[in-house]
Amino acid sequence: MSTKCTVEMLQVVDYVTGLLDEDQRAEVRDHVASGCATCTDRLALIGTMAADGDPSQSERLLAQPLLDTQLHARVPGVRGSATLSRRRVYEAESRICIDIQQHEVTEGSATLEGQVLIRGGSLLEVAQAIVALRQDGASISESSVDALGDFSIPDVSPGRYDLTVVLENMEVVVKGIEV
Repeated sequence: MSTKCTVEMLQVVDYVTGLLDEDQRAEVRDHVASGCATCTDRLALIGTMAADGDPSQSERLLAQPLLDTQLHARVPGVRGSATLSRRRVYEAESRICIDIQQHEVTEGSATLEGQVLIRGGSLLEVAQAIVALRQDGASISESSVDALGDFSIPDVSPGRYDLTVVLENMEVVVKGIEV
């Protein structure tokens, strides 16, 4: 004898995501355990969707160069003592844009300043992202991205580096930055 399921799909979603209080959770658990085919199918569907878009799996993107200019001009203002020697812009799959400016502060030392932007996204998505400078797989320096997407990595010695931007569910890698 088949009876109509009284549990809503939203309740099953809330059950899976942990948004129900303990009494409601026990009620849905007992209902599913009683053999409700509808709710069993719903759980399987939600499980499939969760596996496809598992937020614990970080997506890794490789950024491609859009612009690379070599400059040797004094920059007036706050950074007036530094020389802007290079500007690079990278993009990853038309979603993430990384603008990097290299300032030579002293002979043999540079500061990398930049901005991370998400196309069609909000600044909240980039706030608190981590930018890491790596050389031969080892982390050389890290910087947090501020509320405007800006970051700064001071005291970078000449060499070849990879720059990694780690967002909530995404990692963007810029390979082979020459400082």
